[in-house]
Amino acid sequence: MDSITKTLSKIEYLHISILGFGLAALSTSLAQIILPIRILDISPDHLKNTYLGILMFSGMSVAMLTQPVVGYLSDRTSLGLGRRKPYILGGAILSTSLTLSLGVASSYILIVIVYIFIQVGINVAQNPYDAMVKDQVPHNQRGRVSATRAISGGAGAITLVLLTGLLMDNHLNGLQDKWLWISLIIPSFTLCFTMVWILTKVDDGLLKQQPEPQNQGNREEANMPHPHFYVFLGAGFFFTLAAGILQTYTLFFLTDVVKLDNPASSIGILAAVVGATILITLYPAGLLSDRLGRRQLLIVSGITGSICSLLLCFSQNLTHVLLIGILMGISIGVFMSAGRALITDLASRSRTATHLGIANLVLVGGLAISKLGGIAIDSLNNIQVDLGYYVLLGISSASFAIGTVLVSILNKKVDTNSKEISHSSIGI
Repeated sequence: MDSITKTLSKIEYLHISILGFGLAALSTSLAQIILPIRILDISPDHLKNTYLGILMFSGMSVAMLTQPVVGYLSDRTSLGLGRRKPYILGGAILSTSLTLSLGVASSYILIVIVYIFIQVGINVAQNPYDAMVKDQVPHNQRGRVSATRAISGGAGAITLVLLTGLLMDNHLNGLQDKWLWISLIIPSFTLCFTMVWILTKVDDGLLKQQPEPQNQGNREEANMPHPHFYVFLGAGFFFTLAAGILQTYTLFFLTDVVKLDNPASSIGILAAVVGATILITLYPAGLLSDRLGRRQLLIVSGITGSICSLLLCFSQNLTHVLLIGILMGISIGVFMSAGRALITDLASRSRTATHLGIANLVLVGGLAISKLGGIAIDSLNNIQVDLGYYVLLGISSASFAIGTVLVSILNKKVDTNSKEISHSSIGI
């Protein structure tokens, strides 16, 4: 790629975003549909939230540790295939092969072990893939490319959650039937296909471009992230904690509190509606974040998420849940575009994968801790029917609010720097 004259075309947006479709297809269909139903196959009903929470926490904890290690190694890798692609290849192969083994896993311990190594594979691929954006995308296009990647991931999540939800409604508890196998094969194939696509269509090199304002200076400064990097990660932790609570226990919430029939297909419909809202929101949010800055958009995102978490406490049917889900989709879409773009801006250029690994450790840490909510749900439900669900929704609302406060106290120069980066790079 040429240094000062290079801009990405729309087709290059697609090429660099396609793997997000496959990664989201696999991870979301497992987390929202397949694994909760497999837990129902093997767990006592009064402990289903605890079993699911421990399972998800175990996987997320491993993801937290994997990302910074892989980022460190990727930044220092020098192979013929490049410094990002070897990890994308190996991670995709590991995660998809192990996903298929869930079809024969007959005990809770075995499912936990398999899921842990699936998470290792997903995150071995994820971190170097994230670093490709800073490697390949000019400053003034990162918001739009982050949005395009998020659209791709949202499309993967919507498609596969809806499809696996419909398939797994036919699954018979305790039986390793054809519906389970089909639900495992489709997202596995999807990830392999998108992995091959990005390996063949995207360069694995470093785009030369003008120095970024926060990284100008001596060599040591160039290796350090922006001073606001860690402050924003604190906000991101609370955003992902809140979102993780909502994501993990939605199927059981719809079953026990809203009392919907066919909850697997209902959550598929919900995922499709929320996902469609996210897709509609992502690109405008990315474009606005490139032009106006990231901070104000993230404040709106956090306030909206906090309100939606409280509104779920009053939902009585699928229509209520879907309407709230639309608002939540707007909140998530804004955070996915503006938040990811801001993290990429604040990471150092020479240690991109390392710092993005640290960022993902913190963000996945929020998701991991949210998975422990299952223990609280079952314990509180034993005191009063459905009390645990309402307490967790309150915690989700409070977490969105805390994240919003942290974003609001960021120095306004964060927005200024983002806009300066964009305007100074118009000729790239």
